[in-house]
Amino acid sequence: MAKKKCKCVPGAPEWMVTFSDMMTLLLCFFVLIVSFSEIKEEEWKVMVTEMQESLGLHQGGGAIPSDSDPKLTLMEKLEHLAVRQNRDPNPSNTDDPGMEGRDTTVTRVREGMLFAIGGRITFEPGSADLSDKARDQLDQIVKQVRGYNNVIELRGHASSMEESALDGRYHDLWELSAARARAVMAYLTSPAAGLKPERFRLIANADREPLAQRAYTAADQAPNRRVEVLVSEALRQQFTGPEKGNDRP
Repeated sequence: MAKKKCKCVPGAPEWMVTFSDMMTLLLCFFVLIVSFSEIKEEEWKVMVTEMQESLGLHQGGGAIPSDSDPKLTLMEKLEHLAVRQNRDPNPSNTDDPGMEGRDTTVTRVREGMLFAIGGRITFEPGSADLSDKARDQLDQIVKQVRGYNNVIELRGHASSMEESALDGRYHDLWELSAARARAVMAYLTSPAAGLKPERFRLIANADREPLAQRAYTAADQAPNRRVEVLVSEALRQQFTGPEKGNDRP
């Protein structure tokens, strides 16, 4: 007896079509996930600019935080500057004896960090008068801190050898170091500089923090006759006094 031939339907089984569609959709889904996870820096900058314009910040009225621009505040700018200038793998090694050295110092304190900027403002023996070089240094400092509300600390110092150079103008080295800090503040708060007096905090150290401890001439002790300008992470609003008419301490 002859065998009957099986009539097979041409084409793939129905389940295979459904399975292929599902795998194609999954592939497209994962491709979309990968494309969304990679944001190009140029596209991100364009998006940030569009958001700034939509918020009315056309003239630099503010900034939207982003990883592509880490220097949006004064403290971050100063920290970035300190890291960029300090290329020495071991910054503790310095030719200048003392506690400061030649590198920018960053100190962690209760109210945040203190950044020493502008270098040392030095003075002549027994004097609190600003030199032309000191005025140029202060002009550069004004450019860095103008427009912010960070507290600025001025630390006045004196040299132990200046006791004989006081000439009755100052009672002692404490008064001399305080006068130097006040002279720097007077220049920074002058109409030309325009910084607010409420931002400043003055400290007198006399000869208690010398940089050159084993110096026996006036020229060698010049780093000790100085004012240090430090910018605090704290803002001026955090230290405002009580309102008028309020008798509470």
